[in-house]
Amino acid sequence: MEKIIEMLRIFNTTTDHVMDHFVFPATHRKLVCFILAVWLPAMIPAFAQTPPEGIPYIRHYSRQDYGSSPFNWSIVQDRRGVVYVANNYNLLQFDGNTWRSTPLPNRTVVRSLALDKNGTVYYGGQADFGYLQPDAHGEPTFVSLRSRIKPTEQAFADVWKILVTEHGVVFCTTAGLYTWQHDSIRFFPLDPEAAGLTSYFYVSRRLFVCRQRQGIAEFKDQELVTVPHSEALARDNITGMLPAPGNRILLATQQHGLFMYDGYSGFTPWSPESIPFFRNNTVVCAAAVAGGYILGSSHHGMLMLSDDGTPRLHLHRDNGLQHNGIEYIYPDNNGNVWLALRDGIDYVEINSPFTRLSTASGLAGAGFTSWVDGNIFYAGTSEGLYYKPWTPNNNPLTPSPFRLVEGTAGQTYNLQKIGNTLLLTHNNGVYTVDGPTAKRCEGPAGAWLVQPLAKRPGYLLCGAYDGLRLYQMIGDQPTFRWKIRGFEESARVIEQDAAGNLWVAHGYLGLYRITLTDDLRQVRDVQFYNARNGFPSNVFINVFQVSHELVFTGQRGIYSYDAGRDTFVPHAALVEALGAEGHTRKLVEDREGNIWFASGDDLGILRKRNGQHYESTRTIFNKLQRRLVGGFEHIAPHSARHVIIGTDDGFVHFDPGFVFDTDRTFTTLIRSVVITAGGDSLLSGGSSADATAATSGDTPTLPYARNALRFSFSATSYEDPEHVQYQYRLEGYDAQWSPWTKHTAQAYTDLPEGRYTFHVKSQDLYHRAGSEAVYTFSILPPWYRSYWAYAGYLVVSALLLQWGYRSGQRARQKAIRLQEATHQEAVLRAEKEVIKLNHEKLEHALAHKNQELASSAMHIVHSFETLQKVKSDLYAALEAVQDPEARNHLKRILRAIAGELTVENRWEQFEHHFNQIHQDFLARLRREYPGLTHNDIKLISYLKLNLATKEIAPLLNLTVRGVEASRYRIRKKMNLDPHVNLTDFILRY
Repeated sequence: MEKIIEMLRIFNTTTDHVMDHFVFPATHRKLVCFILAVWLPAMIPAFAQTPPEGIPYIRHYSRQDYGSSPFNWSIVQDRRGVVYVANNYNLLQFDGNTWRSTPLPNRTVVRSLALDKNGTVYYGGQADFGYLQPDAHGEPTFVSLRSRIKPTEQAFADVWKILVTEHGVVFCTTAGLYTWQHDSIRFFPLDPEAAGLTSYFYVSRRLFVCRQRQGIAEFKDQELVTVPHSEALARDNITGMLPAPGNRILLATQQHGLFMYDGYSGFTPWSPESIPFFRNNTVVCAAAVAGGYILGSSHHGMLMLSDDGTPRLHLHRDNGLQHNGIEYIYPDNNGNVWLALRDGIDYVEINSPFTRLSTASGLAGAGFTSWVDGNIFYAGTSEGLYYKPWTPNNNPLTPSPFRLVEGTAGQTYNLQKIGNTLLLTHNNGVYTVDGPTAKRCEGPAGAWLVQPLAKRPGYLLCGAYDGLRLYQMIGDQPTFRWKIRGFEESARVIEQDAAGNLWVAHGYLGLYRITLTDDLRQVRDVQFYNARNGFPSNVFINVFQVSHELVFTGQRGIYSYDAGRDTFVPHAALVEALGAEGHTRKLVEDREGNIWFASGDDLGILRKRNGQHYESTRTIFNKLQRRLVGGFEHIAPHSARHVIIGTDDGFVHFDPGFVFDTDRTFTTLIRSVVITAGGDSLLSGGSSADATAATSGDTPTLPYARNALRFSFSATSYEDPEHVQYQYRLEGYDAQWSPWTKHTAQAYTDLPEGRYTFHVKSQDLYHRAGSEAVYTFSILPPWYRSYWAYAGYLVVSALLLQWGYRSGQRARQKAIRLQEATHQEAVLRAEKEVIKLNHEKLEHALAHKNQELASSAMHIVHSFETLQKVKSDLYAALEAVQDPEARNHLKRILRAIAGELTVENRWEQFEHHFNQIHQDFLARLRREYPGLTHNDIKLISYLKLNLATKEIAPLLNLTVRGVEASRYRIRKKMNLDPHVNLTDFILRY
């Protein structure tokens, strides 16, 4: 019955909340209520989780992280999951990976934010308000509505709140209310003389204006109507009005507590347990969350209440928050809360099965052991043993932090209750623990664990640094008896079998089976097991007691002992559940028979199903991967709702009753597309309010010169965002999806022309999938592969073909001409050769004729000389002859000889032959040098025949000296330079 009542209360609350934020036609309201009535009972476990022990995980975002003012005013989350923060300097955006900062157009403070049912984000600043709209590149831009206000109504300062109502979006200022609806603004002025106008709320489809010292007024039909009985609250500021079960409204005041308003009879004080929170503190904001409410204060953090008003959680700077001043609380889409602080932004995971017990709770060191003893919770760490009260309804306003048990400072190992005595094993030895005190037992230091000897009641076995020790329980006090001889190795892990044998696992040596003597003073028998007995190696062998049997683990696999063969074989059921390759480091059985395990990086629970088969649950524990203390893993299922897990920073509390939402979704976003070719330029800013906007609109078309792009992406998963992984693929380029990666950007260069679609998907720490994001674009071919280029190529090709044809024709004609020219050249060469030969023949003939002519001249000279001698001899003979007839005969001979010796007769004959050989040489000589005498011509002719002076002299009937004198005269007549040889000149002439 209580559960049904609780369901109905949540149903009423949720119905009011839904109706407040969405407008439904009257005919649809019953349908909506029916759907909620069916849907909510299934969701109640998620909405009404039991507040756990410890402090929730809190993620801090400092001013350095988001790069703006420390002071923040408001927070909202759009349908994609992107978070917007109103900051003193800018509007901030956060997508789980990157902060973006955008100032208002008038560069003033951003005071308020709101989101309507269409996903539009509205903003309010100083003297301005409006909404966000992505520009052509997807970058967020502010669309101011100030210009829509009449000039006479524009005198307002800060927009303190924005309310999304069924009658439009209301921007609340001290000057009045501006309602934006149907593309127009209506203004309702507020009395400037009214004292202390402070706050505005829209709850249960009612708009309230709360005025200090005047009470509460409801805005109806364009007028303010005072709410009856609200004068009682006029002494304080109203900082929150929230829907409550039963169609009621919860009011939070700054300093005087909480009040419940039923809508009719008045205001009733509520949650007296929370009153201490209001003392010396100012509550400035409030929010409704699943199963309760959260109050935010200016000086002492936040207080979380259950829906019956019971304080459940108090967070402040000393136990986890960055700052005690909280300006705004925003429950996000996943049931966690964002806090707008006066210095920073915090994300508090209140909708989680995990909470922390660490420094913020008063603990120090890594967690090794824990125990709940009555109403006291003990936690043993590397720094000592701590305790605190353990009660179902701890009031967080009167906290009881962990305190160190006196005398236990130092390394602790195990807590074990034997009978009525709680024992602690410690670096210093064995302690008995009683409430806040502990007493060290006698005996050596260095104790790992203590356990009763199953076959010897009253005796305790202690595994120590240097072997085994024996204690005896005398009353409720353990007394050290002796060190057991025969085993000197460290005994940190010990289990006992049904026969009373001790199984001692050594992390680096192997496994020992030990049998003690009857007097328990020494070891009777030791059997050693390692890789030769079925284990994969000698190291990391462990032994655990599970379901009344011993289970052994090694570096790989899980094993049972086969006594018949004295060896170890795979444990069928556990290997099936956990695999044969993992290193299982811890197995713990709870009261329900479930097995908690730490294997590899995984932590989880095995629940038995269908006899010997187990069902494994491990994904929910991914948050604790690599956080457990290696080799000393501590998992303590204290009850059905409380499991304590040791970590490297204290402990984590896990609530097994928490309903983990495995289907929780988030959005994968392509946050920017940047063209990197030719300098970075933004193609898409990724700020569309529509998660699928990347595929809408015209497909961007890029020139080939800009074929290099970089995609940046994110996922709106805010629990451990550093563990979000991504897969991407560029359709049209990548053959397959990339491996999972934590990188949030991917670049492509030198993309060929074509149409591409970039796909990216994500998964969070728990392997839940985010929606896939896509972005489609096209790259044009380079100019030389464009349609116009191909058309040009056709034209050019045609021209080239024509030119080629004509060139071929010309080439053929040229070849013919060349052939003809070659032939003609050959003919000419042949003719030249003939001419040359003829010339040579002529020269040879000329030389021969010259030689003949010279020989003839020489013959003439010789004949002349002979005739002269004959003439002389005849004259001598004439003188001696007396006979007249003989003398006459001689005289006739002499006259004949004299006639033969006449030069002119001989010259004419010589000149005739000379001109035949030398082609009118003498005629040319006479024309060019008319001053030459007949004898000069003769001398030159003989020089042309290259005759020597002595050879010429007789021909001219001159002496040699006379010839030389004639040569000199000829040089002067021909005006020859002194250095010119006359004979050479005549030969060349």
